[in-house]
Formats: sequence, C-alpha cells, structure tokens
Amino acid sequence: MAERSKDRNLLDVIVVAAGASSRMDGEDKQFADLGGTPVLEHSLQVFTQSEKVGKIALVLSTMNVDLGMELMAESKYDKVALCIPDGRRRQDSVRAGLLLLDDLGNRADFTAVHDGARPFVDSPMIDRGLAAAQAVGAAVAAVPVKDTIKVSGPNGIVAETPDRNALRAVQTPQIFRTEILSTAHQSVADDVTDDATMVEKAGGQVATFEGHPENIKITTPDDLIFARLIHARRGGTDPIQAKQRWGTGFDGHSLALGGPLRLGGIDIPFDRHLEGHSDGDVLMHAVASAILGASSLGDLGSNFPSSDQKYAGIDSAAILARCAEMALERGWVVDHLDATIIAQRPKLAGHLNEMAAKIAQAVKIQPASVNVKVTSTDGAGAIGEGQGIAAQAIATISRSDH
Repeated sequence: MAERSKDRNLLDVIVVAAGASSRMDGEDKQFADLGGTPVLEHSLQVFTQSEKVGKIALVLSTMNVDLGMELMAESKYDKVALCIPDGRRRQDSVRAGLLLLDDLGNRADFTAVHDGARPFVDSPMIDRGLAAAQAVGAAVAAVPVKDTIKVSGPNGIVAETPDRNALRAVQTPQIFRTEILSTAHQSVADDVTDDATMVEKAGGQVATFEGHPENIKITTPDDLIFARLIHARRGGTDPIQAKQRWGTGFDGHSLALGGPLRLGGIDIPFDRHLEGHSDGDVLMHAVASAILGASSLGDLGSNFPSSDQKYAGIDSAAILARCAEMALERGWVVDHLDATIIAQRPKLAGHLNEMAAKIAQAVKIQPASVNVKVTSTDGAGAIGEGQGIAAQAIATISRSDH
C-alpha cells in the first residue's frame, strides 16, 4: 500500500486533440464512434483511472469546445481541464497544455504528452514509460520498424538504406521530467513533429520504451476501420451479445501461358498465369467469398461483376479489403481465416507465409489469424494435369458493435 501512495499523482498528462482531421473525409477523428464511445474518451478513461496521474490538460480546437465541456461535465473526468491552443502547430497545443498545468499548480514530477487520436494506450504502457523517463529524463513509446526503409534523394534515386534493426516507429505517450519538457518548449522555436525531437534539439537525451503495434494513431478513414477491428478483438463487444458465424468460399481458374503466377497477393515465378477478369487470384477470391458468405452479403459475382470494367485487372487484395469493410459495415469483424490452395504445380510451400501476411494486411488482422496451406490432387483431374489452380477458404467472424 505504501508503494502505491508514493506513486500517486506522479504524472500530469497533456492530451493533444486539436487537429483538424483534414484527412478524415469530413469526420472528426477525435469524436468518431469507437465501440459506442468517442475515440478521444478511450485514452481519457485510461489516464483518469490511473492512480499515477494527477491532472489532465485536454487541448481541443475551438470548434470542439462544446463537446469538450460535455465530456468534462461527467464526474468520471474530474481530473480533466480544457484549454485551447493559440497556434496551429502541434507544439502550440502542447505549450497550451503546459501553461494550463502550470496555472493549476502542484505540478507532478513528470508530464506525459499523448495524441487524443491514439485510443489504445494502456496502464502497462504508462508504467513502462515512467520507468524509462525516471532513468533518463525523457522517453517515447516506440515499436520496431517492419519494412525496409529507403532514403530517397531529390531525383527519386535511393540515397541510403538504413539498418532496419536500429529503426523505431515512434508513438505516444511520450513522458518527460516536467522541467525538461518545459525548458525545451522555452528554448526551441523550430517546427517539430513531436516533443521528443524538441528535447533532442535542446540537448537532452531521449530513451525509447516498448509501445504496441496496435497503439495506432487515427489519421484516415482506413485507420478508423482498423481501430474498430482492434477494439472488437480486444473485447469491445458485449460477451453476452456476441455471436460468431462461419462462411466458406471457393474459386478456380485455368492456367494460361505467360507468367508470373499471381496467387495470394504475390507474384510467383512460373511460366503460367491464372486467367480471370481481375488478376485471377483464386486464393484471394476464395477468402473474400468466405467473408461475404459469413456476413450474408451474397457472392463475388454479384458484388464485383465481371461485366463492370472497373474490376478488369484489379488487384484482388483490393477486393478482399473491400469485402472485410462490407462485413464490418454490417457489424461483423473477421477473427480467423483458413484457406487451402489446390495445385499440382508450381511448388508453393515456400510462399505460404508471405501469402498469409498479404491476406492479413488486406483484412487488417494479425498474420497469426490467417492459415494458408496447399495440397494437390495427385495427378487426378484437370488440376492434377496442371490445367488450373483452385482454392477454398473458411472465414470465422464475430459480432462487433462498432
């Protein structure tokens, strides 16, 4: 009990939520619905419930002041005070939060800065950040970069390929000793993208601590769809009301001369390709069909007719992504996908993991939730004679109250 008392009110928080949502097609990302609650409230709830947090400065744009006042009127947000920035830059918003916290007095030893559009911060992340900030003075949530990064010169030619193992994608919360953050804001006037950069420019050291791949920032409508998927998988659906469904899908196409073979969203070296109105990707089609079936949304032909020229040669990953979106619009989230490729040739076993990753990327689920396997007909039938390839799939979906 004594340890908890010592940590109480160790941290003040600035939640930055004054963005214009310019890439959200007219929807305000801060107050968009996420499981029946505005996006902004998800992080506010976590910080409010933490005994380590003393005061919370919520920085909103002028147009959202009324909505902010409604939030603060609820007793569960008694730690929250509202302010409006006097500039358009992100650092202007943070500075407004710092000034408000100073005016409130009794400053905490540490101050966290968090994006209001990142709804998936949690208590363990706060604990990790405080521990790192206590050791170094400043710390940022970060995750390893998965993709190879290229530095492009002004002429579009690659100038450098940094070592991916040393690269991190930075998130929030970012946590600082209060005097370090305040000094940085007083001494650095350059435009910066985050407060850690400001501390670095002021000569300070910044550590990283473990963030989470699902600690995403909502910037575009696609990000909001992904956030709703994450929320549903994390238990946002009422378990009493939750239901599951299953759907099956099948597709097959003939092989024609000329490679490469497009299958599972990747191009495989082969002297044949699958014929089709789109790119002929039977694996993507089977998975998409299974999702449509589970969601009672008909079949591929009725939703993506071959008579429509806009689907001619289309990447089937786009079709699969749209099917997952259609299911979500109906209130269903994809939990798991299991698919089987039926092919005599070429050899596909070495490509299955990459195919699963492409499917997961299109549907916006984890690769571990996708299983792809391959079998043959042992020479029987047209597929066994190498005339075509087929695929079948099963989709498991569950109800999501997004």
